[in-house]
Amino acid sequence: MPNYMRRKLIVYLIGIFTLAIGSNLFLNAALGVAPSCSLALTFTFLLPGSYALYNFIVNSLILILEAFIVRKFGKTQILQFIITFIYSYLIKLTSLFLTHIQPHSFLEQVLLAILACIVMALGITLTIHSNLTVMPYEGFIGALAFRLKKDFGKLRVIIDVLFTLASIVISLILLHNINSVGLGTIIASFLTGGVVSFFNRILTTRLNTYLGVAVLN
Repeated sequence: MPNYMRRKLIVYLIGIFTLAIGSNLFLNAALGVAPSCSLALTFTFLLPGSYALYNFIVNSLILILEAFIVRKFGKTQILQFIITFIYSYLIKLTSLFLTHIQPHSFLEQVLLAILACIVMALGITLTIHSNLTVMPYEGFIGALAFRLKKDFGKLRVIIDVLFTLASIVISLILLHNINSVGLGTIIASFLTGGVVSFFNRILTTRLNTYLGVAVLN
């Protein structure tokens, strides 16, 4: 494996690992999760099985939708499937080391949710800069945006809202509550993008230097 590819893979895997930690911090905050994860969390209240398992199932279904839109299941989709498995496994693995982080007040829950956003934003930044592949959720939105000729950012907001509404409807009908959606979901919606931009500003030069992008350009 070429040295630059090895470095890209290292950055990407660190990013996925960081995302898994952030996802578990969201769970521990117990104020809901990011819109893209809300359906997976909803299923944990409905059926036996772990959040990591349903994260894998939901992302696999989203990957099928992406393949349907692009009309193929090629190398990109296979790589996304492998990454989805690794990510879900890391969620399960990191949860074992984070169980002791439990907030004891509403303020601590809010602060933990904010920390979860920051951690996940760092993971997103690292995966983006590695330029290897994206998670199925982003891949699906990207494919849909290309097919519909819509702006990715605006379409992302719409899909986030639809996922959140689907989680709320399912929860209200079957559980008579909305435990999978809460203040943490709102925090993630408004805070994550800005924190990603912040990390981009302070890390881009360092990451490009490590990955050899500056030299290649």
